[in-house]
Amino acid sequence: MRAAASALLGIALLSVAGCGGESDPAETGQGGWHIPGGTYGNVAAGQGGTDLRGFELTLDQGSESETVDFVECDDRCVDVESRSLRRGLNGISFTVYRKGRMLDVLVNPAGKDAVELSLDQGEGLESHRLPRIDREVALAIARGKADSAAAPSADALLEPKSPPPLPSPTP
Repeated sequence: MRAAASALLGIALLSVAGCGGESDPAETGQGGWHIPGGTYGNVAAGQGGTDLRGFELTLDQGSESETVDFVECDDRCVDVESRSLRRGLNGISFTVYRKGRMLDVLVNPAGKDAVELSLDQGEGLESHRLPRIDREVALAIARGKADSAAAPSADALLEPKSPPPLPSPTP
């Protein structure tokens, strides 16, 4: 009887031995999600018509990228930030500095052609849907200002790649 109880205890300990999580890097939890490579953005003209507002980021290798190129447009698209990425169980993240504070920016998949960008800039957590776009626009504008190259106009903002929905087969 004592041998059977010891055997059961041994089996129970072996079955939970791998559940500690310390040996499991965050990347191994990635099985259920993937972000395709590309440029994602929601930059659009503001109320004045000439100012640009929103976010744009490029992930050359999607969720497998080592770095992200990121720009936040608030009236203008000025500074491109290249940041190292960290991988988590539900997405990727990187750090930016705003007004003397370090902010974590979280990027999660939001369907096959979009990501959700979440950050807290001191006024509570805000989330933004960034559809996949054909090419860099805000990043090109910001780089153009830094490189004195011709930048695309605000009218060059592109629609998401997703096709329009199919019509309903029922009348």
